[in-house]
Amino acid sequence: MEAINLSKSFSVDVYSDFRRSKQSPWVRIGEFDNLDDAIEACKKVVDDFLQSPINAFIGSERLRTAFLSYGDVPVINGVENLRSFDIYEYLAKRCGEVSHPSISNSIQI
Repeated sequence: MEAINLSKSFSVDVYSDFRRSKQSPWVRIGEFDNLDDAIEACKKVVDDFLQSPINAFIGSERLRTAFLSYGDVPVINGVENLRSFDIYEYLAKRCGEVSHPSISNSIQI
């Protein structure tokens, strides 16, 4: 009889200082059979924050700072995280793609 391994190879947890729960700032958002799916889950966490309507008129650098200050930080368990998904590299790339610096520079408050 062959044993079946029911556990997934990778899991993604997110860390947030702003969780309402006092038990732990870590929350598991998924378990995955392959690394590509785990990476996509991490990208979704970052993209969800960056594409929030509240961030619509923020320039690239301020958007990156906002994420690093207030965003949930995803981590892949089961591999060396930064070699698999470098959040800082992905964040810099996506901030440049989704920010609207011409709009934010023209708005005077």
